[in-house]
Amino acid sequence: MSHPAAVPVVLLHGCGGSAAETFVESSWPGALRAVGREARVLNLPGHGKTGCTHSPSDYADLAGSLLVHLPAGPFDIVGFSLGAKLALALTLRLPARVGRLVLGGLGDNVFAPDRIAPAAAAALERGATADTPPPVIAFLREWNPALNDALAVAAVLRRPANPVFTAEQLQQITIPVLLINGAQDAVGNQADALVAALPGVRQITLAGTGHFDLPRNPAFRQHAIAFLTTSRTAT
Repeated sequence: MSHPAAVPVVLLHGCGGSAAETFVESSWPGALRAVGREARVLNLPGHGKTGCTHSPSDYADLAGSLLVHLPAGPFDIVGFSLGAKLALALTLRLPARVGRLVLGGLGDNVFAPDRIAPAAAAALERGATADTPPPVIAFLREWNPALNDALAVAAVLRRPANPVFTAEQLQQITIPVLLINGAQDAVGNQADALVAALPGVRQITLAGTGHFDLPRNPAFRQHAIAFLTTSRTAT
């Protein structure tokens, strides 16, 4: 598939984050404008301070909830963490409209339910305890209560249909894909099965970078934009 160079780029943040914190504060919209691309910066369902339900069942189809906010025609996607999972789901639903994918903070966790989601939800609902797992503590260190409703994000984490993919599904995604992870990201360090399942994937690992600080690393943005602006006929 060939898309015009100026198609919009949809930016999807991770669970518990925000469009502003993940992408706007990291200068993505301006950097994309500088190369002639429009940024569509979306907040995920259940994120923000107002209008968010606390019922997990309302978040059963996160990807479907985003459909009305997408560009009408072709577009590319940059997704971080949960946003990267949703980027894969949207590409499977809209194979004729998504031209390129940049996935960050993602690994073989796409093939199994999120193991720490219940503990993260409990910590948002009631606070951390001595039994709270270290990955959840790291999540809470990044958590900004001024940006999101804790109970709504907990409901997102408890949703009944956490995106889980099979290798056969991902093999249907034949468009160019760039996977960027930090060398210190425990999630991204286990990505062999994901890489094997995506026919058109290229992988970049950023030294000295973990999971939550990936969006703040300028190299993440630079590699992504270089990939998105490569000629559609290039191999």
